[in-house]
Amino acid sequence: MSEVMSEKSAPPKQLRRPDGSANFFWHLQDLYHELKPSRFVFIVAIIGAIVFAGVEQGREVLRALAEAGASTSVTGALRLTMFGTGLAIWSLASWYSARVLLYFDFPKSHEAHPRRTGIWQRLHSWLQRNVPRILGVAPMAIVGWSFLRVRGTYESDPPPSLLYLGLLMLGGGVLLYVFFVLRRRWIERHDPQAARQTYQQLSQLPRDSAAVLTLMAGLSLALCAMFVVEPVYFAGAIGTGAVLTFAAACWVFWGSALVYFGSWKRIPVITLIVLLVLISSLFNDNHDVRVVARDEFSRPTLRQALLDWNSHITTKYPERPVHPLFIVATEGGGIRAAYWTTTVLGTIQDVDSSFADHVFAISGVSGGSLGAAVFDALVADAVPQGEFAIRGQGVLGQDFLSPAIAAMFYPDLIQRFLPFRILFLDRGRWMERSWENAWRNTLHTDRLAKPFLDLWQDRHLYVPSLFLNATSVESGNRIIAANVLIDANFLEATDATGKLLPVSQHTERRHPKIDVRLSTAAHMSARFTYVSPAGRFALDGTHVVDGGYFENSGAATALDILRQVNNEVRRNAELRAIIPQIIMISNNPLGVASGSRDLTMTKQALKNVARSATAEAARREPGTFLEDALAPAYALLSTRDARGEYAQKAIGQAQREFCDAIKAQLGIQVAGPQCSYFFSLAPATVPLLLGWMLSNRAAEAMQKEMFDSGLSAKAPVPTWNQAMLNQIIAALHSERH
Repeated sequence: MSEVMSEKSAPPKQLRRPDGSANFFWHLQDLYHELKPSRFVFIVAIIGAIVFAGVEQGREVLRALAEAGASTSVTGALRLTMFGTGLAIWSLASWYSARVLLYFDFPKSHEAHPRRTGIWQRLHSWLQRNVPRILGVAPMAIVGWSFLRVRGTYESDPPPSLLYLGLLMLGGGVLLYVFFVLRRRWIERHDPQAARQTYQQLSQLPRDSAAVLTLMAGLSLALCAMFVVEPVYFAGAIGTGAVLTFAAACWVFWGSALVYFGSWKRIPVITLIVLLVLISSLFNDNHDVRVVARDEFSRPTLRQALLDWNSHITTKYPERPVHPLFIVATEGGGIRAAYWTTTVLGTIQDVDSSFADHVFAISGVSGGSLGAAVFDALVADAVPQGEFAIRGQGVLGQDFLSPAIAAMFYPDLIQRFLPFRILFLDRGRWMERSWENAWRNTLHTDRLAKPFLDLWQDRHLYVPSLFLNATSVESGNRIIAANVLIDANFLEATDATGKLLPVSQHTERRHPKIDVRLSTAAHMSARFTYVSPAGRFALDGTHVVDGGYFENSGAATALDILRQVNNEVRRNAELRAIIPQIIMISNNPLGVASGSRDLTMTKQALKNVARSATAEAARREPGTFLEDALAPAYALLSTRDARGEYAQKAIGQAQREFCDAIKAQLGIQVAGPQCSYFFSLAPATVPLLLGWMLSNRAAEAMQKEMFDSGLSAKAPVPTWNQAMLNQIIAALHSERH
């Protein structure tokens, strides 16, 4: 007992001095709290570095700014000027925001290190003065370095402008840093006290500082107003690069304002905003699928559509004893798929005007659906022969990324904070309107803005049937937008038109009084991850996303169509002159789903066109980084591609078996490899991206690959596209033995 009493009454032990490592980490914590007010500027700079240096679409923005040419509309003096202006404003906003925040004397949330002496004290003073300068120079350094780095993505002859722009940005960063230093010295020379003054409230800032903050607030609000009211026009005029840099400047300003308010009031503003977004998401899903009223329109079954097609083809071409019936399956892949699809189909149509009449159906996914919709719209608008490819390329060679990014960062971002829906702020509908605007600028009509079923309104004009494949979020099955009824013959598929009608209107033939625009029908299939949101059907609240989630080749639906056509050809003697044939359009530079490009050819392509092909192949290389966490996601993404290749091989096998049997039975000589044709991109000398904007050289490479001339003369790699084109033309004029 006495021992216990003596222990309790003993004086407390002397605290030990921290050892060297603990003292070091205490100093680091002290530095962190010192620089913490400028954290939002750091975050935006890091995001900018990832976008321009690490994201392929960000690098494509830089390539587009540097490449001369008229194949697309993504390059121009105005866009380059606005990009430079936005970059300068981002740099100045980063410098000024960090400078103001680091000179505020906020209520302390921590105790300063008691031994902030010597080198540590000098380091604190140096960082307070130079961190704003470094952050101000960072945007120009990031973009300049990215311009130089992008030069390595070309196989040969990178545009000289990339070097000039990179050096210009880096030189501009150096000059900006010199300006910051000289400005500080000038202030210290004239008013040393003002240069070291700290502030407790905004009202204590000098008059010029208040004016700068007011100017930044006004600029941010003006940009917000422009992009909310009309992102297609304003963002399309200045380009994606300018949208990104202006958005970064606005984020720096408003993010720093939130940091200031939270630090001054000791309120967790960022946490509260996150909670607001989470709660608002329960009520603010504004991504409704756009609908439009229309007159009643009777959609045929696939059997009736086949009989109508046969009547049309035999009447229009009575001199031809054999009629190939083409079923097209075109892959997804963003603007690359759209541009390549319209290039392939448009080029064949330009060579032989009877091609479109012999195309019975086109099954598309994602960007392939957009390309198919553009081709059908060209047919419906009776574009003169010889202009199909160039008109389609003119529509799809425009910048669809800038309106999407502007709508994402401005109107749709505002919606995330509101606990109620404003359909006008939906970024998805602005993507559709950018397509409509591109068509309007090129063809001077409103075809893409008109109802989907209007394509087939003129009974005297034949337009191929469209099957635009999307994916249901809730069931995972296909949702197909088509001018033909999607019935039980399409396995586990849902009719998109049925999702628009009340149950009371679901009759056998479904005479719709409501429709979607052609752009909306294509967009349902092309709701690319995150850039376009999941669409919402207003009637039942279910959602639709990109068709590539289910199967990315379009071959699954094409196989359903082929199966029904083959059954009818076997049963109906009137259809005996029909030879069903498959056209598969792949935009994957490493695609090997057809026998026309085997693994040996792909390996040769990898040797001859090393950089771009290796970049494409890198996605399939095994990795070890966070494998336990990332393996499920990688498996899902790989399964998406593998399912598409499986569907392509399945339809090819089914077609070969039927084609051999029907030719032997009827004694018909048909040119072509087993009645199936495979168009594909090969690795090019410039990256061919999946986003929603193409650079001039990427567009030119795809144009040339249609005729096997798109690769380097030093390393030619056949793509077989010229041979496929010739065989299709021969098939159109085949004769019976």
